[in-house]
Amino acid sequence: MASKTDEILKRHDDLHKADGETEKEHTLQENAKQRALHPDHINAGTAFDWEDMDAYAKELERLDREGPGIKKS
Repeated sequence: MASKTDEILKRHDDLHKADGETEKEHTLQENAKQRALHPDHINAGTAFDWEDMDAYAKELERLDREGPGIKKS
């Protein structure tokens, strides 16, 4: 049974939907799928998380250049 709010939102969407435009799903699952398809844009974490991520990326670059072993400063 649809509530009055659902009916109003459906009418609003029907009025403002462009011709031929497919209806997009706005569920948590659909949003997660879209984020998984486009992992380039990460929008989460604290400043400290990003500092750790940058340090980890630099360490991976160093390992690629020098190989495993004692870190040279």
